[in-house]
Amino acid sequence: MIRTAFGFLLMMCAVFAHAEEIHWPQELTADNGAVIVIYQPQIETFSGNSLEGRAAVSVKSEETGGAPVFGAIWFQAKIDTDRDTRSALIRDVDVADVRFADATDAQKESLAKFIEGRIEGSAFPISVDQVLTDLDTAGGADAELKHDAPEIMLSTVPALLVSIDGEPRLEKIDGSKYERVVNTPFLIVKDGSDYYLYIGSDAWYEANAIAGPWAETGRVPQDIRSLVEPAEDDDAKTDGLRIIIATTPTELVVSDGPPSWTPVEGMGLLYMDNTDSNAFLELSTQRYYVLLSGRWYRSEGMEGELTWMHVPNDQLPEPFADIPEDSVNGAVLSQVAGTQQAREAVLDNTIPQTAAIQRDDDSFTVEYDGKPDFAPIENIQVQYAQNTSESVFKYGKDYFACNDGVWYQSASATGPWKVATEVPQAIYDIPASNPHHNVTYVKVYDVTPQVVYVGYTPGYYGSYYYRGTVIYGTGWYYNPWYGRYYYPRYPTWGFHVHYNPWYGWGFGVSWTNGPFRFTFSSRGAWWGVGGYRPYPRPVPYGGYRKTNININNTININGRPNRPQTRPNLYNRPQNLKRNAQRPAVPADRRARPANNLQNNVLTDRSGNVYQRDNNGSWKQRDNGQWKPPQNLDRSAPSTRPSQLPSSRPSQLPSSRPSQMPSSRPSQMPSSRPSQFPSSRPAQPAVRPQLERDFGARQQGMRRSQGFQRQGGGGRRR
Repeated sequence: MIRTAFGFLLMMCAVFAHAEEIHWPQELTADNGAVIVIYQPQIETFSGNSLEGRAAVSVKSEETGGAPVFGAIWFQAKIDTDRDTRSALIRDVDVADVRFADATDAQKESLAKFIEGRIEGSAFPISVDQVLTDLDTAGGADAELKHDAPEIMLSTVPALLVSIDGEPRLEKIDGSKYERVVNTPFLIVKDGSDYYLYIGSDAWYEANAIAGPWAETGRVPQDIRSLVEPAEDDDAKTDGLRIIIATTPTELVVSDGPPSWTPVEGMGLLYMDNTDSNAFLELSTQRYYVLLSGRWYRSEGMEGELTWMHVPNDQLPEPFADIPEDSVNGAVLSQVAGTQQAREAVLDNTIPQTAAIQRDDDSFTVEYDGKPDFAPIENIQVQYAQNTSESVFKYGKDYFACNDGVWYQSASATGPWKVATEVPQAIYDIPASNPHHNVTYVKVYDVTPQVVYVGYTPGYYGSYYYRGTVIYGTGWYYNPWYGRYYYPRYPTWGFHVHYNPWYGWGFGVSWTNGPFRFTFSSRGAWWGVGGYRPYPRPVPYGGYRKTNININNTININGRPNRPQTRPNLYNRPQNLKRNAQRPAVPADRRARPANNLQNNVLTDRSGNVYQRDNNGSWKQRDNGQWKPPQNLDRSAPSTRPSQLPSSRPSQLPSSRPSQMPSSRPSQMPSSRPSQFPSSRPAQPAVRPQLERDFGARQQGMRRSQGFQRQGGGGRRR
């Protein structure tokens, strides 16, 4: 068995600094001019930060007479991912087996040694999209989520939903005669019998009661105005804005006048065309549907006193799955079970954000509102701290805490804390009914004497698998902590959450006014889940920090937001960088680079046979140094793969892909395949379904990656 190990590779900040399109195949060149070409890996299993797969390779050297010799390798590897740039780095590869289609017996051993020597210490970048489209998964088990409908309100005039976490709680602002409502992300200040609400862009509203009615005002005491720093973009129009106060879970649908309905092309479905929400009318039943936080709800109307019923994402009427992906409604397909978009969203939800953390990091501390106060978690032997904004747990005599995607351990609730090298399984049994369920999506993957490899999947910030799709939030209401400090918990409702296939969940407090959509910036968001932290910052009673509430004006096209908010990599927050392990740079001669003038159209089957798909869609097999029409389509050569690398995918990642190829793509991408890879395939006897699926997935990954770049990838905000 040939075993090669990629050592510590180049610094991740250098690898992931820019979101650039990643091309395959890639090549490595030796000092003597010999070249190894590695075609895009065909990944078979991916769990945590580990993957297994195979790849077609070719070697061209003096020994091969200057002609490429093709073969296949099987490997195990680690992978570091950056979801911001949707980039990944394949490292720590163990090549378990090599098979050559061309080499003579005399060449095989020396070529295998050459491959080992060149791959060792090298790095191979790959895009997250190229990884996920090569996988299949059922998405895992549903968590015990709640789907009770919030109160769903329709406003036919410009309106803003102001969510308050329960009944308003007023506390005095230090050094003033004023009080503020502490359990809301909005600034609401009480001056005697008057209330003042700041909504951004130097716009203030006034009312005699929290419930309203509210009216815009320019008469605001100067010392109240001084509590905020207005955003630079002060041209937002707020005239006539209706303020809606909600103290219970509520969602707001705003339309520009009475609801206006337009047919969805080619089916008995209408959509509301004068709102940025997703609302539909099924003609055959005259039932109305809305999509909120990834969940579907149905009623007999859109206005008035209504009862909304939850509709599971895999029980929608047939027309929803037929919504054209390139239409204005195409984004909802990610929440329609059975569609390619939903499958890709589920796959994307399994890709972790990874990092290497120094084991000697001791920077983490916990602040409690008083003495540590722990409460039991139902049905498990774990307790959680109630009076802190951090996720802190007691299990046996030990304490564990999860902060920004890293686990820490201590013998005391107050520290000192060290980076944890393992986490008790009991903690991963924390149910969705607990406000800290999200930590069950943070893992410790590997440990060395210097570093701990960690990662989190999108469940850490509220993106959960449900009935063949992903949805936002657990749906549970979590009581906040009230003491000297106020600690809010994760909300599911009230923040206009919507899904985008490139960036995941975007959300904010939003309202519409003509051609614009205004959203409070996630930077500094009160709830935390929209900003740099998965948990909110504490809001102290008896004091109020000056706040900068920004409003972004983003042009709406056909009533849909042009660009969602994005979630930065928690490991790359400035205050967290000191925890990250530094990686030495890879020498220039060990850096894989794109192989120029070669198409990414060479694959290997599970037996190690090497095939090429030509521009006409026909397959040829490598045989004795030539590409020939395949003769062994109906038989498989004995596999030379070692027993520890099973040829079949594990049960949770079935080896077979859906029978329908993923021909769909984002709405902004052209619907036809690139001309060099026509979508029509000539009829061939016994065409290899697995190779066709692998090739189709490869093309789909390329299109997804290109689409991300065209969207202005890299997590940059516009």
